[in-house]
Amino acid sequence: SDERLKDILEPLTNALTKIQTLDTFFYKPNSTALDFGMKDEVQIGISAQQVQNILPQVVKSAPIDSKYLTVQYERLVPLLIESVKELTKRVEKLEDGIKNRKCNCSKR
Repeated sequence: SDERLKDILEPLTNALTKIQTLDTFFYKPNSTALDFGMKDEVQIGISAQQVQNILPQVVKSAPIDSKYLTVQYERLVPLLIESVKELTKRVEKLEDGIKNRKCNCSKR
């Protein structure tokens, strides 16, 4: 994704909070899905409706029928990257707190 082709509007914020609203689950396609030709096997996924609530740009009409939704999983990657960065900042802050605490204790 060449940034020379983009007018960047704003950074993605609160990514971790957004990720935490999504439920992940194992599922088997129901009879309607089987009628559309989905394989009858256990799969893992997330709810397109839940994703649509936090990032509508990542959800589109399903190719099988426009009344159903599908998640463009590859478009969730920026949200996941930002979540990792947020978690990393939290871990670093905790590690600094532990390090400072040890330094203060040894000076006593």
